[in-house]
Amino acid sequence: MRKLSLSALLLLNGILAFAQYTPSTVPNTKLVNNSYVSNPDGLIRESTVSEINDKLGALEQQTTAQVAVVVLKSIGEADIFDFSEELFNLWGLGASNNNGLLILFVEDPHGIRLHTGRQVEGVLPDVICKRIEVNQMVPSFKEGDYDTGILNGVDEVVKILTNPDYAAELKAEEDGEALTGYAAFVFVCGIILLPIFLIAWGFKNRRFSNSKAQYPTDYPQMRMKRSTWLILFGGIPALIIGLYWIASPEGADGLALITLYLYFMGTVFLRLIRERRMFNNLREKRKYFEITEYLRRSTGYWIIMTLIFPIPIFGYLPLHFARRKFYRNHPRKCTICEGSMTKLNEEVDDKFLDKTQLIEENIKSVDYDVWQCDECHATEAWHFLNRWSKYKPCPKCKARAWYLVYDKTLKAATYSGSGTGETLYQCKACGKSQRKTYTISQLTRSTSSSSSGGSSYGSSSSSSGGSWGGGSSGGGGASSSW
Repeated sequence: MRKLSLSALLLLNGILAFAQYTPSTVPNTKLVNNSYVSNPDGLIRESTVSEINDKLGALEQQTTAQVAVVVLKSIGEADIFDFSEELFNLWGLGASNNNGLLILFVEDPHGIRLHTGRQVEGVLPDVICKRIEVNQMVPSFKEGDYDTGILNGVDEVVKILTNPDYAAELKAEEDGEALTGYAAFVFVCGIILLPIFLIAWGFKNRRFSNSKAQYPTDYPQMRMKRSTWLILFGGIPALIIGLYWIASPEGADGLALITLYLYFMGTVFLRLIRERRMFNNLREKRKYFEITEYLRRSTGYWIIMTLIFPIPIFGYLPLHFARRKFYRNHPRKCTICEGSMTKLNEEVDDKFLDKTQLIEENIKSVDYDVWQCDECHATEAWHFLNRWSKYKPCPKCKARAWYLVYDKTLKAATYSGSGTGETLYQCKACGKSQRKTYTISQLTRSTSSSSSGGSSYGSSSSSSGGSWGGGSSGGGGASSSW
């Protein structure tokens, strides 16, 4: 009987040695003996496990960050990312601020993954995780020295998490190495994604001169036919790419990008020409307010264009702001007697504003310019909206003085029931108020917190060991193989 039991035990060990683990079958040694290392197949030495435990225990004491090291023989056909994500959340690595990290080593197939919690992603971004794997771990793994590789990785992680200056140095090095990739990213965003966005935006808002939805506008010169829009931002760029692809000269990719860059820069200058024609037209009609409003609304566009085409457009940006100021203060004629008008200063113009307008100026939701005729003393008031103001038009008096007074919780949501909140909106001009209540969804328990417990490092659990902190993964990190 004893021999049979021994044989059965040896057979069981043999089966486990070639087991294909799932996240739910990986031994959580933190619950058993407060160990940060799960090494069920004995792929690394016990002395290595003990050394790692000392390092990660000290790390948690110093920073509260929790790092788990899992060393497995096989996970079968499972994807290492999916496996890491599920295991991370199942155990609940990290404290409540999600500062956990999983280092997963799989011998078959050869794979290593550093999987980060949400809070750790800022210090250990994907590119740094990849750097640690490739430079510190994989070389030893290729030589079959799993102990050294994992220890090197743990040492590098501890350095970064305990020394922000070291992390900054690594980031700076990585940024320098990634300069070419960043330039490619700018090209892709500015040359490929930008026209796609412009086309989609144009169709969604039907901002074409031949659109069925004709919006009242003082800027018809700034509209194009749908066919012209598609040719400019779709057809011609596609033709440029196609010609380079057919010709296939050496360095065609770079030449195509440069050509596209210059072409889209040309469309920006074309817009300047159209703007000039529009301004001439509006100036003849003395519509200085319309010119000023157009320049105010298009400021965001020119800031974006300056970022994409910095060398030529950067010089235009100061001119844009100068033009806006010029047309806002441009001399004008009285619409009644054709006499010259003078713009009143801020102190004097308040006498010509009503109570609502004064309130709007005081809360800086609207800025008013008052012009007075030198001959008949008639006045005109022009309003300029502050698009960054928290105040919105009041549903009753229409003044831009409607704002959120508070948004508070009346009854907090729990795991057994929903809660209640309340908002109060009020108008500073007419005094109208509107109080609304809303429902706050009932709280739900995450799988990770229920399976791994919520106690912090060093606290007791139902077993003799500690537990993980109940954190969750942000899906960040990197994977490598050898």
